[in-house]
Amino acid sequence: MKSVMDIAKEEERKEFLKRSPLDRMETMHDYLFQIIAIKARGEKLSEYEIYTRYLRDNPRHYERTSR
Repeated sequence: MKSVMDIAKEEERKEFLKRSPLDRMETMHDYLFQIIAIKARGEKLSEYEIYTRYLRDNPRHYERTSR
């Protein structure tokens, strides 16, 4: 038997997948920046510093200029 949390997660997943690709992308973008804002408040840094650290630590998210 599934837990209440598992059922809620499954329903949210279904609702998310019903959205258009653009809506999904905008939603994930909003979630990313909400997480960045929370981390910035927690670490007492600017959101810019947290975002640049995220880009630096996740090289697939930026284009390498020197090859």
